[in-house]
Amino acid sequence: MSHGRVAFVMTGGGSLGAVQVGMATALLQHGIEPDVLVGTSVGAVNAAYLAGPGTTGERLASLAALWSGMRRRDLFSLQPQRWVQATLGTAPSMFSGDPLRLLLARHLSYHAFEDARLPLHITATDVVTGTGVILSSGPVLDAVRASAAVPGLLPPVHLGGRTLVDGAIGHPGALAHADGCGVEEIYLLPAGYPCAGGPPRTALATALTAVSVLLHRQLVDEVRAYNGHARLHVVPPLCPLAISPADFTHVDSLLHRARVATDAWLSHRTDQAPPPATDDGVLAFHGPHEEPQEPPHPSPTALGQKKANRS
Repeated sequence: MSHGRVAFVMTGGGSLGAVQVGMATALLQHGIEPDVLVGTSVGAVNAAYLAGPGTTGERLASLAALWSGMRRRDLFSLQPQRWVQATLGTAPSMFSGDPLRLLLARHLSYHAFEDARLPLHITATDVVTGTGVILSSGPVLDAVRASAAVPGLLPPVHLGGRTLVDGAIGHPGALAHADGCGVEEIYLLPAGYPCAGGPPRTALATALTAVSVLLHRQLVDEVRAYNGHARLHVVPPLCPLAISPADFTHVDSLLHRARVATDAWLSHRTDQAPPPATDDGVLAFHGPHEEPQEPPHPSPTALGQKKANRS
């Protein structure tokens, strides 16, 4: 059971962002829900959605349904002419940002950070200076687009006089920022990376896998260095995991596995002190796995959990 105000920090990982929805579902079932949300890349999409109108349970259920119906073409539509333009230098990215913009406009249900149900903070990177940026006011849609703009794949977003790309690049310090929001508990929800898969076979998969590994390595360093006042809980990422961040055909499996694994972790964890800062713990990199078989799974179901009484 959580005590006091809670922040969820949600990281990037392409299609592996579905893992965070399964994690958050299990957390809610154990009476843990966010008072503050901090999101990076696809985690920014999830965080922004959860901050929308309704209850956390309602938003999680509809977000799971949205993920369940998502396909790669919904975000990365094939446009050979644009690929030629990007190669010739007349387009800023291989894929258009319009599909993501339309998806957000259709489903977020609010326009500005100030209209969100919960305090929301989105990370991005100033591609000119390399500086990490935290966005907490103004248009939410543009902020999320910027945080998810993987360089070369999706176009940068011009916002507030800056040219912004994926928040995973600039290492803006999401944990420290969450700690500064006056919370007592921080739950880090890492999307993970395909630790058991073979090498990526397409340009899209290579780019998304590289960003996932980069962000995961940053998380290891950030968790090691964390010395904030809020207690940090790192939800274990799925491992072994063989699914590419560019593969949207296993979303239901990711939702189910993450919910079951997080439920088991919550059911068996203790309230002992966290491991020392030099211990990578559940985020540690490791040698290769043999590729696992994905188990059968049920479709996600709606939740109606009430917020726990935190004393």
